[in-house]
Amino acid sequence: MHITTTFLIESILNNTIYLIKTIQIMKKAILLVAIAAVFGLKGYSQFSFGVAPGLSTNSAYFGYKAGKVVPYVGFQFANARINLDMTGMEWDGASVVSFSNEMKISGSLYVPTLGIKFFAIEKNKLKAYFNLSVAKPFIRAKVEDNGTEIEEINDVLKEIKLIGGEFGFGVEYFFDDNFSVGGEFGIRYMHGKYSNTYEEEVYNGTDMQLEEFEDTYNIGLMPTYSKFSLNFYFGGGSAE
Repeated sequence: MHITTTFLIESILNNTIYLIKTIQIMKKAILLVAIAAVFGLKGYSQFSFGVAPGLSTNSAYFGYKAGKVVPYVGFQFANARINLDMTGMEWDGASVVSFSNEMKISGSLYVPTLGIKFFAIEKNKLKAYFNLSVAKPFIRAKVEDNGTEIEEINDVLKEIKLIGGEFGFGVEYFFDDNFSVGGEFGIRYMHGKYSNTYEEEVYNGTDMQLEEFEDTYNIGLMPTYSKFSLNFYFGGGSAE
C-alpha cells in the first residue's frame, strides 16, 4: 500500500489533536451504562442546591428532594487558552531573514449532568445515600494562525463523541432541615470515540486508484473519585 507524505502528516495531526482533547476531558468526563430507579415518596418535598469544591473539579447541582429521592441536574465548565508567539531567523531561498508567527488556541468544555440521589440509611442527623448520574460533555474550540482561523478544527470536533457517568456512596450530616455537609466516594467512567474518514490513492499493481479509509479511536477511563459537598434544601417539610 502506498502511503504519501500528506497522509502521514494528516495522521500525525489527527492523532495529536485527539490526544490533546482527550487530556482536557479526562478530569471532567463521566459515563454510565444505565440509569433507573423507582423509590417510594413521602408527602413532602424540598428544592435542593449543592456545591462540590475540589482541587481538580468543581461542580454544582439543582434538585428537588421528594422524600428519600433527589433527582437533580448539574453543570461543570472548563476553559483553556494558549497563545504561542514564535520569532527568529529563516532562509527564504535567497537570504536569511527574520520571521514571526502567532498562534492562538482556545477551548471550552461543557458538562451537563442528570442524576438521582437516594437516601438509603438514616440515623439521627446522619443520612447515607447512593448517587447515580450520567453526563454528556461538549467541546468547543478555536484555533487562529496569524489571525486566520483554522476551520478544519470544527470538523475534527464534530467527530469526537463523549459520554460519562458516575456511581457513588456518600453521607450527609444535617445541621437542620435546610443545610447539610457531605462526603462522597465512588467510581467514574468516561468513554470517548473519534472517527476520521479520508480518501487516499493506493497502488493496485498497475496504476493508482482512490480508496476510502477510516481511522477510529476509542478510549475508556474508570478512575475513582471523592468529593466534599455543601447542600441546601429549601421549602416546607422535613429532611427526615
